[in-house]
Amino acid sequence: MDNKLITKIHYSAGNALDRKISLNSSDKKLEELKNVSNQFESIFINQVLKQARQGKIADGILDSDAEKTFNTMIDQEYSKILSEKSNFGIAEAIFDQFKTHVSAKRK
Repeated sequence: MDNKLITKIHYSAGNALDRKISLNSSDKKLEELKNVSNQFESIFINQVLKQARQGKIADGILDSDAEKTFNTMIDQEYSKILSEKSNFGIAEAIFDQFKTHVSAKRK
């Protein structure tokens, strides 16, 4: 076989492999971006719930630090669930905003 042909085949295979690896890493980065966008939406919802709890008019007779801690923890869980199950559009907007930066690095 001709050495030039072997070199061309080896070069083409190497380029194809490099493109495959870079596409896989870009896909991973897009997946990471999606996860971070969802986490940001969860944090945003948590802040909304926290502000809603602070809007009460007066303290009750049974209010305590333990109840405040419990409410903080349950609000965190509610915000995770709400961001997964509901469509607020925040995560999609963030993902759409930044996906071009990840996609631009593919080339």
